[in-house]
Amino acid sequence: MILIITNRQDQTADFLIVELKRRKIDYFRFNTEDFPKSISIHWLIRDGVISGFINSPKLKLNFEDITSIWYRRPIRAIPDSEILDPETRNFIIEESGAFLEGLWKTLKCFWVSNPDSIRIAENKMFQLQVASDVGFITWPTLITNDPISARNFCTDFQFDVVYKTLKKGKLLRGDEQSFIFTNRVGNDKADKLDNIKFAPTLLQKYIHKNKELRITVVGNKVFTIEIDSQSTQSAIHDWRRVMNGNLPHKIFNPPVEVEKKCVQLVRNLGLQFGAIDLILTPDNECVFVEINPNGQWAWIQQLLPDILIRESLINLLLNQE
Repeated sequence: MILIITNRQDQTADFLIVELKRRKIDYFRFNTEDFPKSISIHWLIRDGVISGFINSPKLKLNFEDITSIWYRRPIRAIPDSEILDPETRNFIIEESGAFLEGLWKTLKCFWVSNPDSIRIAENKMFQLQVASDVGFITWPTLITNDPISARNFCTDFQFDVVYKTLKKGKLLRGDEQSFIFTNRVGNDKADKLDNIKFAPTLLQKYIHKNKELRITVVGNKVFTIEIDSQSTQSAIHDWRRVMNGNLPHKIFNPPVEVEKKCVQLVRNLGLQFGAIDLILTPDNECVFVEINPNGQWAWIQQLLPDILIRESLINLLLNQE
């Protein structure tokens, strides 16, 4: 029995579940926004032994029946619409989150990947350190809220620098959501560097690109595609600005040493899965950009059906290897 922890809008989970159904593999999809409104959970410790179940309108799942867990995209609880008081709603959200966090920590199963490992691996500073430790080329990167340090860094590299966020990639203003992509910092932005005093900022020497590589690691399997971001003006600095299917994609065979480093990076971060972004420079150097410990991948297999990420993920959950 595979437990899938996600949310109702997760199309990548939908894509994987199609294959689970085809192969008649038992699974339980836990959309976390439905707890506690329409899902109940019983957790009991007695004489040092934990037992319990997750009960949904369609299925009851005993803890002891869970063999592996795919920790995909959980979101916060949505309290019942009968609860109108804002403080009470917030209380329900916080208590539900604390309960689920405790549940994840006490379910002794095979995880893809463990939530604590995912949280730690999401830190970009830690990523860069671990990537460097396993032998990846990493580019000069400064994280600071000191305007003088930022200005000196930009000057050192003739303002051939980019800005990235440390964590929060989108902003919500009212009902409007906007995304923060990688942006070039040129001389024309020099007068804005004083604003760095308001929040820590990640600055990195600009990596000139030939192609971009997206490497998906599932256990010990490595799937690499090449994305021609330089073919479209709006994608030159950040290919995420363009819908994935609108950029040329093709299968890429990186050097074996690069593949080994990718697997080692995922392992050293305590993960079973990782979506790694590398840049292939005009000099054919592979430069590490970042790893998303729970990154998207379904679009890759939909564009390139020979990239069997879905099947490998299911096999990993079944075989726990």
